[in-house]
Amino acid sequence: MIIMLVEKENIKKYIPQREPFIMIDSLLKADEKGFLSSFKVENDNIFIQNNILSEAAIVENIAQTCAAGFGYLSSLEVDSEPRLGFIGAITKLEVFNEVATNALIETQVQIVNTFENIHLIEGVARNATQDLIKCQMKIVLG
Repeated sequence: MIIMLVEKENIKKYIPQREPFIMIDSLLKADEKGFLSSFKVENDNIFIQNNILSEAAIVENIAQTCAAGFGYLSSLEVDSEPRLGFIGAITKLEVFNEVATNALIETQVQIVNTFENIHLIEGVARNATQDLIKCQMKIVLG
């Protein structure tokens, strides 16, 4: 059973994005190995076209999962200020399936490698048992 670490009403404490660009609802897991988040695709999402969420929004969901995860871990450190992160690169992007409104996306991020403030991650966004998008990102923390 997964316990929610950060609920929807508190997610803005851990990510820099604001409405209407928030593509993550809850942080379910965060540790030095990776993160897990959830996101319900609502009808009023600005990235919905013909009842389908755009691929760009799902890639942003992976990035925001990283932001929430790193933000949460940073909040556990004594006297730590939240660190702003940037996407340095997106590689190995694979698009498998579309996702429609009212779907629930679970996003798993694995931290593959870290060098100083640069993190190589692998992220996969899923709807139930279907992979939607998979990619690698270089995340640079400021």
